Amino acid sequence: MNWEEVGAIGQVLGSVAVLITLVYLSVQVAHARQETRRAIDNSLSSGVQSWTMTLAVDQRLNRLFVGANDALSGGQLPPFMSEMTRLTGMTIEDATALLWALSAQFEWLARSIAYIDELPPSRREDVDRNLHAIYGMIPVSKMFYGMMKPTLNRDAVRYIDDLLARAPATQSSS
Repeated sequence: MNWEEVGAIGQVLGSVAVLITLVYLSVQVAHARQETRRAIDNSLSSGVQSWTMTLAVDQRLNRLFVGANDALSGGQLPPFMSEMTRLTGMTIEDATALLWALSAQFEWLARSIAYIDELPPSRREDVDRNLHAIYGMIPVSKMFYGMMKPTLNRDAVRYIDDLLARAPATQSSS
């Protein structure tokens, strides 16, 4: 074997190494892009959840929202708030705070559902059981979900609808 043949083999091996490096880098870039999207999604969801919880617990903001909504809508309440006040005797402010709290809860759960496939099977079963209990058994949450569904995250709604259509999750004895 002469030096030209050794040089040719070195060039082939170098080319293979460069190709492997490029494939590795493309996988890393795709992974980094996915993680960036996840971080942006989590940031947006966290902001929405934080804002809706602020509206739920801050009485002054809630009062301002109810007053402005009342003035702009001619006293016409959104359906969820109208039903809550009619069925429970709640004040409009309390029904509004409840709407914001349930919206914040749904936003948190929707964020969890977005990454449910990454959970270990036992943890996913826990989440499914809790979702079934919240939106399949708790009356106020069922009412919220049924009335607000068109405005909620479509992927989360699809997941919850599929979950509720299946047989109820079994409770583990602990």
